[in-house]
Parts: sequence; C-alpha cells; structure tokens
Amino acid sequence: MKSFAPSAMMLSVAVVSALVLNAVPILAPMAAETMAVSPEWIGYFISIVYVAGMLAALVSGNFIVRYGAIRISQLGLALCSAGLALVACGNLALVVLGAIVMGIGYGPISPASSHVLARTTSPGRRSLTFSIRQTGNPLAGFIAGLAIPVLVLLTGWQITLFLVSALLMVFVWIAEPFRQELDSDRLPSSPFSLSQVTQPIKLVFLNRDLRELAIVSFVYCGLQMILTSYLVTYLTLEIDISFVAAGFALAMTQLASVFWGWVADRFLSPRIVMVVLGVIMAACAVLTGTLTSTWSYSMIILLMVIFGASAIGWNGVYMAEVARVSPPGMIASTTGASLFFTYLGGIVCPSGFAFVIMATESYQYGFIIFGLLALVVSLNLLFSKKHH
Repeated sequence: MKSFAPSAMMLSVAVVSALVLNAVPILAPMAAETMAVSPEWIGYFISIVYVAGMLAALVSGNFIVRYGAIRISQLGLALCSAGLALVACGNLALVVLGAIVMGIGYGPISPASSHVLARTTSPGRRSLTFSIRQTGNPLAGFIAGLAIPVLVLLTGWQITLFLVSALLMVFVWIAEPFRQELDSDRLPSSPFSLSQVTQPIKLVFLNRDLRELAIVSFVYCGLQMILTSYLVTYLTLEIDISFVAAGFALAMTQLASVFWGWVADRFLSPRIVMVVLGVIMAACAVLTGTLTSTWSYSMIILLMVIFGASAIGWNGVYMAEVARVSPPGMIASTTGASLFFTYLGGIVCPSGFAFVIMATESYQYGFIIFGLLALVVSLNLLFSKKHH
C-alpha cells in the first residue's frame, strides 16, 4: 500500500495541473470571440505557457532537492490557479500574464513527480508507474473534453475557468498531509548555483541516450500539443462538427495511453515502444490532414482514439526511460533538462503549425508536415547505431 500512495498523490497532482493546459484550448473559440482575436492565436498562448514551463522545469531540480517535491508541487498548483484566474479576466494583457504564471507553475510538476516515483518504485514496474502518472494529462484531457464544453454552455467560459482555478487550490490543501513522508529526503541547506542548471543540459547533449530521447520528445510533444490545441477548432471550423461533439472527439484521444507503459515493462524495450508510437502517430497525423466532412463521425472518433493513444501515450515510457539512463541522484534535474527540450517542441511546433495555417489557409498541410517529421525522428531512433 505504501508504494501506491505516492503514485496516487502524484497522479492527482498531474490531473489537476494538466486540467489547466486542457481547459484553455477547448474554450478558445468562445474566448477568442469575446476578446475579438482569431482562434488560431491559441497556438501562441500555448507557446507562452511552454516557454515559462520550460525555464521553470530547468531550474526546478535544485528547488525540489531543497524544499521537497510535494512542497514544489503545491506551489506549482497555486501558481497554475492564479494564472487561470488571470486568463479568466478576459483582458489580453492579463491573458498573456496568466499564460506566463501558469507555465511557471506547470513546469516543475513533472520533475517533482519523477523525483518521488523514482525513489518509491521498483525498477521492474517503472515504465508502468510512470505511465500511470503520465495519464494525468490524458485523464485531465478526457475530463476536460467532456465537462468543459458543457460548463461553458451553462456558465460561460470565464466562470468555467474560475471554477477550475478553485479546484486547483483544493488540491494544494489535499497534498499537505503527504508532505512529511514524501519530502523526508529534502536537503534545506542545498546551495543554489548556475552550474546546477547548465550541468544537466550539458549531460543531455553529451549522453547519447538522453540526446536521442530529447530529439524524439521535441517532435512528439510538438505533435501532441498540435493535436490537443487545434483539434476542437479544426473539427468545428473545417469538418463542420458541433462544439460538444468536437469536445467528445478530443476526450477520446486521451483514452488508451496507459497501455504502452505496460507494454514497455513486459514485452518490448521502452526504446522500441517509442519507435512504434512515432510511426503510428505519423500515420494518424497524415490521415487527420486528409479528413473531409464525408467521413462518418464514428470513423473520426476511431482515428482520434488511435492518434491520441500514440501522440499522448509516449510520455510515460519516455519519462521512465529518462529516469533509467540518468546518473544516480540526478533524476529530478536530468528530467528537468530533458523536459527543456520536450517543452521546446511544445513551443516551436504549435507556433509553426499556426504559421502553416496562416500561410496555406488550411489545417491539412500542418497535420501532414508534422506527421512526417514524427516519422523521420522515430526511424532515426530505430536505426541509430546504438543497439538496445
């Protein structure tokens, strides 16, 4: 039971923090109308969140060692809550500030949970445990895809954001009893220095395994962000599906992602699982780009289930593999440095996608281009000289 509690706690934190990232893209069409901006701007909003998140993840390693993973997670949730409240004000300047505050809160949450889980999980169950923890994001996406369109229709998009903001503060309070046990390894006297930030980045560059994983995660995260940020807008505007039906399609993308962690622990090496996922997500992205309104709704849903299972399911396998190849005692900071590159993909790709939409006036080329990119990096991982 003891090893279950940390996983359950970190999963809860992951779910509510990920709600933050999932809430805003879903109500983007409504919010954009209120604020008189184009809905494609959501790509830039997500990029701002990720720039702040990337920098926060990078410097979080030492804060986690010093103050404890739970305390840093609580601080992260509180900042995410404040950021959402700012976005809910509906003023463009406050929305940008809210995106920055949300990112600073969101960035340290994955390194904090990697720190806890690596310490409390046996190596043989690592991919599965990390995958269960990483289901926080899809689970949040599933809940958000079903609940948020309905909440928006009932209360308006601003009240909906305030409600999610309040929920996050409840979880700050729920996490407190876990602190004593799970933060027992903190070192309050741990000194701060710039090398603690630059050293993990250097390590990722110099260590071939970490470097290859970082490149793959850059593209996979980019495609995942494109899928979750643009799907509702794409389906409603170009394929002519209703807002609630498009929200349901987004919820369905989040379903099957835990399965891969179990596969990586039992049957295939995590590395091969990452390759398989890349090939599947590439095929799905290209198919999504060729969607027309002649497709039946059930076929679209089936495609989204497979697309989501691959474009979202890679996260847990990736985090477990990073933890496995990290030097002892450096899991939090190496995870933070690896996430620097992952989040960089979350920044560059959605903005690149927005650029493609504006240049071609079509979503289709965007999905096809980024799908082919995922195929290239996954095949590179397969054929790289390193044998596993």
